[in-house]
Amino acid sequence: MSLYTIGDLHLHFASELKSPDQLHSKLWKNHEDKFKAYCDEMITEEDTLVLVGDHSWGRGIDAAKPDLDWISMLPGRKILLRGNHDTYWDPKRTEKLNKLFEGRLNFLQNNYYSY
Repeated sequence: MSLYTIGDLHLHFASELKSPDQLHSKLWKNHEDKFKAYCDEMITEEDTLVLVGDHSWGRGIDAAKPDLDWISMLPGRKILLRGNHDTYWDPKRTEKLNKLFEGRLNFLQNNYYSY
C-alpha cells in the first residue's frame, strides 16, 4: 500500500484553458495521457493518490466535473486538497462534493482521511 502525491494537473476537458503555456509548451502536450499512463503503470487499487491542488481550470462544478470524473477513473484511492485555481470548490460545500463523488473521490477540507 503505497502513497503517491502530485499537484497542478490543470485539467480542462470542459473548461476554458487559462494558461497560454498549456497551449504551446511541449511539457504540457498530452500531459493527461502521459500522467494516466504513469498512474496505470505504478499505482494499484490498494494505493492512495493525493492530489494537492489545481486539479481543474473549471470555474464551476459543471465545467470541472469532466476533469473530476477523469481523476476518479485513475487507479487507487484519491484524496483531493483544494488549490488556488480550484474555483469550482467552495470550501463551505466540501461535504456536497464528497456526496457527489462518494466512493470515487475524497475531498479534504475541515475533515480527515486515514492512511
